[in-house]
Amino acid sequence: MKKVLSVVLAAGFMIACKSSKSPGEQGVLTGKLVISELCNHYVVGLESGSLDTAKIAASWADEKRNATFSNVFSVASKCSFAQAGLKEGDVFTFEVSPQPTEENCMQCMAYYPIPERSLYIRNIKKINK
Repeated sequence: MKKVLSVVLAAGFMIACKSSKSPGEQGVLTGKLVISELCNHYVVGLESGSLDTAKIAASWADEKRNATFSNVFSVASKCSFAQAGLKEGDVFTFEVSPQPTEENCMQCMAYYPIPERSLYIRNIKKINK
C-alpha cells in the first residue's frame, strides 16, 4: 500500500511541476526584424524556435515594399521593443509574454501595413553585430 501511495504522490508532484508554457511555445526564440517603420510599426520573422502557428502569419505580403515574408508577426509591445534599439535586419532572441504588458509611450497613428497577428514579446537581446 505504501508503494502505491508513493507512486501516486510522485506522479502528482511531477504533474504539478510541469512547465507552464503554452503548447507549441518554447522559452527563448530567435527572430529577425524584417520591417521597422514609422510610428513603431515592427514586423518580426521567426528564425528559430517553436511558436503556435495560429499566432503568426505563415505568409504575409507588404504592399508598400512589394515583398512577401514567411512566419511573421507584428510586435504588440511597441514601446518596450523600441527601447531595444534594433534596426531592420537585426537578429535577436526574445520570449513571448504570457499576457499583454502595459505600454506607456507616445504612439502616432500613421498607417503602415503590418500582419494582423501580433505578439507581446520581452527579454529582447540582439545577437548579431
